[in-house]
Order: sequence, then structure tokens, then C-alpha cells
Amino acid sequence: MWKDAEANRRTRVRQLYEARPSEEHTETGILPFFAWLDKHHPDLLPRGPGDLFEKLKADLKGLYKKK
Repeated sequence: MWKDAEANRRTRVRQLYEARPSEEHTETGILPFFAWLDKHHPDLLPRGPGDLFEKLKADLKGLYKKK
């Protein structure tokens, strides 16, 4: 069950990120997205120990350009 919930969370996060303007699909654009998620959908932020920002970057892998 946890794996399903985690997969659903990751899918929703990726959908929300992809809905942002394409010029924000950069490594530096992840920080404002992180802040937006924290304010509007804190339930979608990664959970557990460790750096949540790095976990979010891993969730978004392949969707953003490195600068």
C-alpha cells in the first residue's frame, strides 16, 4: 500500500511540475517549485529522513534541464 501511495504522490508532483511554464523546467526552477509545493501541497513533499529538496529533485529527474 505504501508503495502505491508513494508512486501516486510522485506522479502528482511530476504532473504539477510539468504544468509550470517550460522556462521554469530548470535545475534552478526546482527551488521555487519546492516553495510552492510547501505552501500549497505540503502533503506532496517527499517524506522521511534526509534532504527533502534533493528527494524532490530525484522525483523530478528527467523533467528539468541542468544549467
